[in-house]
Amino acid sequence: MKAAVLHALGKPPRFEDFPAPQPRQGEVLVQIKAASLKNIDKAMVSGSHYDSHRELPAVCGVDGVGALEDGTRVYCGGARPPYGMMAEQTVVSRAWCLPVPEGVDDSTAAALPNPALSSWLPLVWRAQLKPGETVLILGATGVAGKLAVQIAKHLGAGRVVAAGRNRQVLETLPDLGADATIALSQPDQWKRRWQHSPYSHFRDLPSALGAGCRRQNPHRYRARPACRDRKRLATS
Repeated sequence: MKAAVLHALGKPPRFEDFPAPQPRQGEVLVQIKAASLKNIDKAMVSGSHYDSHRELPAVCGVDGVGALEDGTRVYCGGARPPYGMMAEQTVVSRAWCLPVPEGVDDSTAAALPNPALSSWLPLVWRAQLKPGETVLILGATGVAGKLAVQIAKHLGAGRVVAAGRNRQVLETLPDLGADATIALSQPDQWKRRWQHSPYSHFRDLPSALGAGCRRQNPHRYRARPACRDRKRLATS
């Protein structure tokens, strides 16, 4: 089969022939229709990711969309090494296969889950967002950030504040559900606005502002214990 094959960490993969996979017990053979290219894929190829490829050569690609032998269209990931998703076929555990809803095309279904989970997990698992609460989304102008704005509204957030550096994208976020925006590309302006706003007491702020802000104002950005306040923070 044809595949994107990695021969050395830090080097570009090659489009070449690779032995076709044979499913083992508990695995299914998937005919790949679309595979997404994300930061995690790049990091694994470069060797900078903690779960980078240990067995080479290997097929690149963490997740994607394909068809099972019975024709069922599924989103899947977790291919058994050295196989991956950037190939004509792969093998994965049956438990890793999720049906793709009708009306969602292959490319969208392959690209959406990674950034969507990156947005959903902080809101549901870390922040434990409750209906009516206020949410601050940092990095809101990226793919995961834009999804976080929409997910927060879907989960019932009473107010969503979106912060980001891309002014052009920032202006579009009210259409996605943002109630207010903060332009991080103007640090002096947003810091003054932040310090005198009702949003200056979001918990878990240090995890998103970075070491630079904490060094300048260590007393302001001290970590706080989890509490049942009305304001939550999500990072993307």
